[in-house]
Amino acid sequence: MKRPNKPQRHQWFDRWAVARGQRLQALAYEVRAALDAHERETVARQRRRKESVRANRDTAVEIIVANLAHAVLMPPETGRLAVLTGNNGKRIPRYTSPATGKVLRDSLNTMDAIGLTDTKLPQGPGEASSVAPSDDFCRRVRQAGIELSDFGRHEREEVIVLSRKTAHKGLPGPKEILDYVETAKTTAMREEVRSFNAFMESASITFEDDGGEPVDIHKRTFRRHFVQLDTGDLFDHGGRLYGGFWQNLKRERRPFVRIEGEQVALLDFSSMFTRLAYARMGLTPPAGDLYAIPGLEAHRPAVKVLVNALLFDGHHRTTWPKDAEEEMPIGWDVPGMKKAILRHHPHLRRMFGRRIGHNLMHTESEVMVETLKELQSRRIVALGLHDGLLIPASRADEARDVMEAVALDTTSAHLPVVLKAA
Repeated sequence: MKRPNKPQRHQWFDRWAVARGQRLQALAYEVRAALDAHERETVARQRRRKESVRANRDTAVEIIVANLAHAVLMPPETGRLAVLTGNNGKRIPRYTSPATGKVLRDSLNTMDAIGLTDTKLPQGPGEASSVAPSDDFCRRVRQAGIELSDFGRHEREEVIVLSRKTAHKGLPGPKEILDYVETAKTTAMREEVRSFNAFMESASITFEDDGGEPVDIHKRTFRRHFVQLDTGDLFDHGGRLYGGFWQNLKRERRPFVRIEGEQVALLDFSSMFTRLAYARMGLTPPAGDLYAIPGLEAHRPAVKVLVNALLFDGHHRTTWPKDAEEEMPIGWDVPGMKKAILRHHPHLRRMFGRRIGHNLMHTESEVMVETLKELQSRRIVALGLHDGLLIPASRADEARDVMEAVALDTTSAHLPVVLKAA
């Protein structure tokens, strides 16, 4: 029997990308005018749109144009963008972009008809529809002189995101985005994130040419992601900040980041998750590197992977994490590694298999958010890396003091910060 081809994976269409610069705005206006002219010529529309409907259509076209223009400047690996054009059932207003459902579908169909796009239906099971800019559209982008600085984010984009992982027959399924009741807490968190974003928008952040793939230094809008579990408050699991271009940069490329023209330093909390577990128990951990386990000294990254997995688990683990980037050390198995870890950290037995990882992650995120707030008040630009920061080298000592002070205030424990090569 012939095996079905693997679904082709494309970079996802960004439903909140908009035109900020005049050059991209002018192109969006040009495309909207071309769509209107096509409708008149083909008598595709009999009645005039209501103002609200018209405004929504115009914004949807702007979002499409922004996506396609960005794909011209920074071509996706497959040359195409995956896009969901269906109605997608019940929509949650706070997460619903103007470029959704029928308005998105109709706009792409018309842009196909006038030769600006190439939209394809799914080519097999597990695939989404996809779109690519036509040669004519690429020419218009280049003639307009559009640059990466011309792109922005829609003001209505939700920056406090709540989700949960679904399951089917015991197997993990896709992530489900959830609605939530607006409270003083969610409002305050949203204002914090938007304050970070406004500060980052005006910051001087550049990237030196390192001979690698282009880097979009204007991608610096944060969103704070929370996870809903079956216990606890809606917003006490997860909470990390995502969205900065530097977060996905390979380590070897980070030294080429510049903040206000200055080289960066990396400040990192040492063994943070394990220290947070000790702080939860009100205990002081052993001195030194908490992932340096006797007998496993040459396998520190693997030890870290397993410790973190055991903190996230809600069961007795006997197998290596399937999604781990590190392989299990040769000559070891999970029970043996766990036994070695518990010989060095006997108190962690109370924490393993208790599904506390997302709650520890929330504490970590609170430390980082409060740190960024304090640094922002001092006009220090810091690039968050979940449990660390890229910081101008000249402000590293000051930032380290802030990180340790905030951590002590938040957890009542000393969490040491180390200076590493960026």
